[in-house]
Amino acid sequence: MEEKQIGILLQMTPYLGKSRILKIFTKDAGLITLMAGKRALAALTSPFCIAEWIYKKGQREIASLLDGSLIDNLISLRQSYELLAAAGRMAQDLLRSQPPANLAPALYELLSYYLKKLEQAQHPMVLADSFRLKLLLHDGLLSLSLQCSCCTEKASAFTQGKSVCIPHANPATLTFTQEQWQTLYILAGAKSFGMLQAIPFKEDLQTKIDTLFEERMRNLSE
Repeated sequence: MEEKQIGILLQMTPYLGKSRILKIFTKDAGLITLMAGKRALAALTSPFCIAEWIYKKGQREIASLLDGSLIDNLISLRQSYELLAAAGRMAQDLLRSQPPANLAPALYELLSYYLKKLEQAQHPMVLADSFRLKLLLHDGLLSLSLQCSCCTEKASAFTQGKSVCIPHANPATLTFTQEQWQTLYILAGAKSFGMLQAIPFKEDLQTKIDTLFEERMRNLSE
C-alpha cells in the first residue's frame, strides 16, 4: 500500500554499499523506517532535511521509498559543528524514546520548530537541553514543579521522575541548586524562543540533565 507523509530525516545508515536505511519522524505516522535505493536523490538522504516521502509498505517494518520531494534541507545546520551536534542530539533522543509508528504530533512540531531556530540560537545546546526535558515531560517520564510533590518545600531533586525537596529525596538522588532548578523549569516550560535565548549555557547543568535523561531512559526500558 502506497503512503505519503511529511517528515524529518533523523538518521541515514548505508546498507550493503548501495542502499540506505532512513529513519524519519513524521507528524501523522510517527517514526518510520524506509529503505532507499541507490537512485534516491542525494537531497533526500541529508540528515535533518524535511521532505514529503512517498513509500510502499510491505509485510516488514521497513517500507520502500518510492519517491520524495524536498521541502527544506535546513542547510544552515551544517554551518558549524555546534549546530550539527545540537540537532544530532535531538534526533538521537527521539530515536531512543519513540517506538515505531507511535503518533506524537506535538513532538514533531517541537522538533521542526527547534531545528529551524537553531541557527539563531546564542547557545544551540540550550535548545537541545530544552527539547530533552520537554520530551521527558511529553512521554510522562518526568514531573517538574517548583514545589515538592510530598510537601510544601521547594523542590530541588527528582525521585523516580517526580520533583521533591532534599528531605524527601533518596540518598543517591541527583540534586540541583535552586538556581539550576529555576533554569530547568524555564527550559522545560518555555513557550517562546526569546525565553530560551536569555538562558546562558552552563556545562555543569547540562551534565546533570544528561544524567537525568539517561536515568529516565533506563526506567523506560525496564
